[in-house]
Amino acid sequence: MTLTGRPELPATSADVARLAGVSRSTVSRILSGNHGRFPEHTRQKVHDAARELDYQPSVAGRSLVSGRSDTIVVLVVNATFATRFQDAVDRVMTTTSEIGGNVVIRLAAETPRATAESLAMLRPLAVVDFGVLGLPEREWLESRGVIIVPPGPETDGGDSDGGIIDLQVSALLERDREALWFAGNENSERDQNSARRRARLVGLSESSGLPAPGRLTVDLTLASGTDALRTVLAGPLPAGIACYNDDVAMTLLAAARELAIRIPEDVAVVGVDNSPLGQMWSPRLTTVDTNLRRIVDSMAHQLRRRLGRPGGEPELGDRRFTLVRGETT
Repeated sequence: MTLTGRPELPATSADVARLAGVSRSTVSRILSGNHGRFPEHTRQKVHDAARELDYQPSVAGRSLVSGRSDTIVVLVVNATFATRFQDAVDRVMTTTSEIGGNVVIRLAAETPRATAESLAMLRPLAVVDFGVLGLPEREWLESRGVIIVPPGPETDGGDSDGGIIDLQVSALLERDREALWFAGNENSERDQNSARRRARLVGLSESSGLPAPGRLTVDLTLASGTDALRTVLAGPLPAGIACYNDDVAMTLLAAARELAIRIPEDVAVVGVDNSPLGQMWSPRLTTVDTNLRRIVDSMAHQLRRRLGRPGGEPELGDRRFTLVRGETT
């Protein structure tokens, strides 16, 4: 507030230009990241002036010039966010802060096409896709100037899930199994990575001399879990179940206790996420741990590269996914 009681007006690019002793166009170019042609001392003067005046660039103004907003959309399938995924979203915000984007979370619509159309209306700067968009939707959005990271399996060698299903099957087949199953929930039906895991499971079952894998869908209730396990019991035993995530796996383990099924002798179960609850269950859940920090840092690096922004290579650290051995395999 000013001494007159009126709210103080925010600083403008003209104010920054006057304080730095440069033109408004120079301020605009430097603060938007297009600063390669300017010497370091000029860039520093502009950034110092902007900080001193607490200048915030106009999102609306930049959108009118560029034809897109500054929004970075984190696109996910699940409507429920675990703590680990919230950490991933926070990491997206931290690693893209120098780009100047506003990070928002967007849930997938009923179909990939509907999701793509809703994203197009936002005119986002970029989309961080956690397995929602298929190739047609990606191409359609990219043709409209939307940057999407990470690249799809069609351009990254097809290893979009980092070999999750391979890790699960390796654990399931440590003991002899007569059949393999894939268990998902309603959310997994809209997850492109889930479809790729199921397809990979078909190939792994065939190469292991097992019949085509079965498919189970549970709604995270005990009744649904017991129905699913009765389906498994009606087929060849012992069986192994690769689960979409730990929630699905825990539902099946609760149902196994209800039905007095021996785990892992009759049925083996592997989850994904390495949730704390799964590690406190008895028997302790075998699962796949997700290195979300590495995944997000890699995405942020790809985004900076696509935008032509500076930034070193991310520290790769450990693998993206690792098997956590428990007592359910």
